[in-house]
Amino acid sequence: MITSKISSDQVQAFVHQYWRVLMDKTPGEMEKLYTYDSTIFNPFAQRTESGRVSAARKEREYFENQTSFRAEVTGPIEVMLLSDNVAVATYTFRWSAAGVMGSLAGKRTDRAVRNGRATEVIALDFEGSLRIVHQHHSDIWRDAKQGV
Repeated sequence: MITSKISSDQVQAFVHQYWRVLMDKTPGEMEKLYTYDSTIFNPFAQRTESGRVSAARKEREYFENQTSFRAEVTGPIEVMLLSDNVAVATYTFRWSAAGVMGSLAGKRTDRAVRNGRATEVIALDFEGSLRIVHQHHSDIWRDAKQGV
């Protein structure tokens, strides 16, 4: 049965599904989580990228066998229902990735978001699937050496 109205429970489950796809490293699943014209801000970028580009980059960087990725939603997922088919989810999270293939001389590096905040606009499509329309992830943790 196709759902025609979005619910808070659906959105909360979708947020957990997003992080499971990253941790389970399921090829091809990340792209399905975004709308065709979605925009993404990630903690390490200076500008937006499309959902398709973001999904491809995440798969390239984090889905290798030698890379480990762990994530956790660290606070409640607050959901604001904007209409029958659009909601905004806000929550805190953290993740760490070890052994990420870097672009500099093929060296592996580690990355982490230690105190992340997420805002995601999520829409229910015509087939009854939830998709990210806009995603903004940021990290408020700062190393003392880097300043505030």
